Amino acid sequence: MVFRKVARILADILDLDEEEITSNTELTPEFEIENIHIAKLVIECERKFKISIHDEKIHTFHTVGDVVKYIENTLSEEEGNISESSEEERTGWYYS
Repeated sequence: MVFRKVARILADILDLDEEEITSNTELTPEFEIENIHIAKLVIECERKFKISIHDEKIHTFHTVGDVVKYIENTLSEEEGNISESSEEERTGWYYS
């Protein structure tokens, strides 16, 4: 699911068919992907997935798969944090 959304975003930015993008697509000028395209990809992913992608992490993205993995990890971490706080909120009244 995350991969399809990222592929769709990148395809829109590059004006390509979404099917041309794989998880192994490299984010390099050899694949006609410039820094401005990566910046747009990051901005759109932050907006679409409601996450923050830190500047120091962007330099570790070499393929589309790297972006997807980062987003999936970030979403699962946030889910864990939400679950933990929800549990505290649900049981907090009982122990008060």
